[in-house]
Amino acid sequence: MSTLVSDKKSVCVDAEEVGIRFGDTQVISDVSFSVKEGEIFVIMGPSGSGKSVLLRSVIGLLKPTSGRVLIGGLDASDRQTHEKIKTGLVFQAGALFNSMSVFDNLAFYPREHRLAKESDIREKVEQALEMLSLKEAANKIPAELSGGMKKRVAIARSLVMEPQLLLYDEPTSELDPTMAATISEVIGTLREELNVTSIVVSHDRDLAESISDRMILLKRGTIRASGTAKEVMGSDSEEIEEFFRPEIDVENPRFRR
Repeated sequence: MSTLVSDKKSVCVDAEEVGIRFGDTQVISDVSFSVKEGEIFVIMGPSGSGKSVLLRSVIGLLKPTSGRVLIGGLDASDRQTHEKIKTGLVFQAGALFNSMSVFDNLAFYPREHRLAKESDIREKVEQALEMLSLKEAANKIPAELSGGMKKRVAIARSLVMEPQLLLYDEPTSELDPTMAATISEVIGTLREELNVTSIVVSHDRDLAESISDRMILLKRGTIRASGTAKEVMGSDSEEIEEFFRPEIDVENPRFRR
């Protein structure tokens, strides 16, 4: 078994009446949900619905104005929580260092913080690259990679930290359908192989339908639906119908050639 499997079990996540305000603007209002250990939980919603803001509160980058987020029963806004519980974040744009090779991108954080011996870091990086089918890309720089490969590198970098909780911000954005399906498969496979809890922020219906155990739909900072993908997508709510099956007004001149 890969040594990338954490020696600690996956964790649960609980959001309790979370509210987030920026100045006079209420971005998140009274959001509550629970993510079980080892579950893939998807947060969906249109652009501007507050998905990424909510994710930042889970990772501890943003303290809620009201309510709280708990990871394994510990306050997510407390820095010590993330020292006790290993958490990985896969950024939407990858956030890779363009001047470094793929290998050095993966090794950067543990090297910078001297978290392990160089030989152990190299071993973990090599295992992460192998799991994501990236061994041949180890010496390339990000500019030489396709969009899908950059996404896989970003995921591999998170695996080096042996996370108990993995957070994904729009993992299939800007990818063609084939590569988006590949990333979806990767997320599901990692949950099975590494026993990691996963929270995925996305507006990708196919992704949510294929990987989620449960999901919520956000709109204007509030939860409009929750349940399994089948339950949410099968709702007869006009609001949910509009999000998942938007209709284009063909009479609108913008859509005419």
